[in-house]
Amino acid sequence: MANYLISITLGWKLYHCEVGEYPHHDENRCRYRVYEDEKLVASFEPDAQDDLQVCKNTAGLVDELLHLLADQIEAKLKN
Repeated sequence: MANYLISITLGWKLYHCEVGEYPHHDENRCRYRVYEDEKLVASFEPDAQDDLQVCKNTAGLVDELLHLLADQIEAKLKN
């Protein structure tokens, strides 16, 4: 799957993120990686019910933004 862009507004800030899927993940690499300005900001792993859980929060993003990112990625997967 090719990388894709998502945009999220939180408060007055607009986040433009690129999401990459890495299907051959392992315990050292998360399945979905999120980049902003070409820097890794967060990554996610599907749980047993295929709901995304935060794997790494390298940029220290607030929980609300992480939840919105996971929701957008899950929505993209269902399409």
